[in-house]
Amino acid sequence: MTDLTAPRTITRSYLRYRDDLERPRPDEDRDIDRIIAVLRSNNERAYRKHKHGLRDAHAKSHGILRGELTVHPGLPPELAQGLFATPATYPVVARLSSTSGVIRSDQLRGVRGLGIKVLGVDGPRALPGDEATTQDFIMVTHREFLFADAHAYYTRGMPTAWVLARLPDPALHTGSTVLSALDAHVLRRIGLPLPPNLGVFVRPNTHILGETFYSSAPLRYGDYIAKILYTPVSPEVSALTGQPVDHDAGINAHQDMIVDFFACHSAEYELRVQLCTDLDTMPIEDATVEWPEADSPHRTVATVRFDRQDPYTPQRRAFGDDVLSFNSWRGLQAHRPLGSINRLKQRVYEASSNYRHNVNNAPRLEPTPDQLPQ
Repeated sequence: MTDLTAPRTITRSYLRYRDDLERPRPDEDRDIDRIIAVLRSNNERAYRKHKHGLRDAHAKSHGILRGELTVHPGLPPELAQGLFATPATYPVVARLSSTSGVIRSDQLRGVRGLGIKVLGVDGPRALPGDEATTQDFIMVTHREFLFADAHAYYTRGMPTAWVLARLPDPALHTGSTVLSALDAHVLRRIGLPLPPNLGVFVRPNTHILGETFYSSAPLRYGDYIAKILYTPVSPEVSALTGQPVDHDAGINAHQDMIVDFFACHSAEYELRVQLCTDLDTMPIEDATVEWPEADSPHRTVATVRFDRQDPYTPQRRAFGDDVLSFNSWRGLQAHRPLGSINRLKQRVYEASSNYRHNVNNAPRLEPTPDQLPQ
């Protein structure tokens, strides 16, 4: 006789990583070449304006944090992979940013970014010739990427990026306000959502420390494939989730709020992993598809902790903006980024970093813990 009161145990089968899972379009390299050329023109335009090289994305930082990542003990085998295979604590440096390639007011809505660099990570590297001992994770506040692949980014994303790079803040603020009103009072009433690449400009502008960040595109996770998120868990920082940015907080509101918070509080976040179970519902090459939580929920593998500190001293800002580079391909072979958007990022981020360090005559290094400014 079956005991109907006994808890059900769900057994999931996770897709194993194979080298032949990716399926690039035959014109992908050509599309990426064209994207790099457009973004280089944006880099050069920014340099003429600021007399300083900027990133072509994530140009404005809001805080540079020192912390620790602790891998949890007792993880099940499918989660105990790569960096997370063995319980350990690693130093980290994190850079919080807005994803625009233009230095803009923090009063503008948009996507926020997070780069985490884990230090002292040994093991075979994702890229040949990489001798660093760091693992980079790059995440944003949009769960899925706005474009499926490099071709979609070139044909639909680049025209938008070109225009946005040239719009002044007041015009962008007006456009965002109009879009928000159109979405709330017209489109929702007739069941028509805004396109995702416009929807990011109507999402609420909230405290960056309360945000959840997503890898958006998949990566190898040892023997498996995964997406990763980073979410606040300690009470003080969780209380900031959804907290609106005050309209009177100024053009550097996020920087000021981060500095004020860490003057008094520490913060803890969790890294959670969602493993791929099925390529049809969890594709690698289409980064716009939401992977169903019902098929594979995110599960915690590590805690990231930041103690009280000053996150934006002049030394930290210079180090985080001019010296450090973040590239998700800089890491272990066990966490090699996957899919077209990640292949695009590999080349775009490298080209941008090379240009920025060259025009700024800035050293380029992968840091050790003693090189991070206090």
